[in-house]
Amino acid sequence: MSKFSSSKEYSQLEDVLQSPIIILELPDHALTLLETKGALGTHKSCCVISATSTSSHKLHNIKRLYQSLVALKKLQRQLSDELQITDTSLIGIYPSLEYPACVYQLHTNADRYVSANVLPCNGSAIVGIIKHIIRRLLGANPAIGGLGLLLYRN
Repeated sequence: MSKFSSSKEYSQLEDVLQSPIIILELPDHALTLLETKGALGTHKSCCVISATSTSSHKLHNIKRLYQSLVALKKLQRQLSDELQITDTSLIGIYPSLEYPACVYQLHTNADRYVSANVLPCNGSAIVGIIKHIIRRLLGANPAIGGLGLLLYRN
């Protein structure tokens, strides 16, 4: 079941975002949509988050990153059509949802800066090229610990 704004586990992230937090439930998209509508009914903004680095297996994390991006973009489209959403932003969270050291908006100058100067880079040129290709294909660096969708309404 989705956690809405009361989880102490993500209290630091909630303080940074200054919005209620909803955990993205990948298998149950309808539940996340319902929770988000409820949050936007009582608050001016909310953030739907998803952990992307949940495993030590790189391919599993890349798959999770892709699934989270697809689900967040679908949620963004649905809510923009149904509610009076004034602004939405996809955000990256590093290193984890529990202890966010860096929260930034994707597809901006901040994204390029964080990818170049904050996120870890491996010494291997091949690994760097693979990360760059994944970042270009998915639109998010595979080193991030989580993704979020910030939603604001009138």
